[in-house]
Amino acid sequence: MVKIIETPRDAFQGLKQIIPTNKKLEYIQELIKVGFDSVDIGSFVSHKAIPQMADTEEIIQKLDLSESKSKIMV
Repeated sequence: MVKIIETPRDAFQGLKQIIPTNKKLEYIQELIKVGFDSVDIGSFVSHKAIPQMADTEEIIQKLDLSESKSKIMV
């Protein structure tokens, strides 16, 4: 069996320009609709170390997982 994991967190955290929370949320929501087995959406780290992850909690709270079978990873 093959499991497919999408990791937008990896791409986000490497960018210097901060992506607005609503844009991250839209992108992650589209990935979830695709039906990946797992989606790694963010991490709880110091915003001083990785500023791009400062909104992880807000993104988790706003995700619509009502029709998703994807596992959400942090």
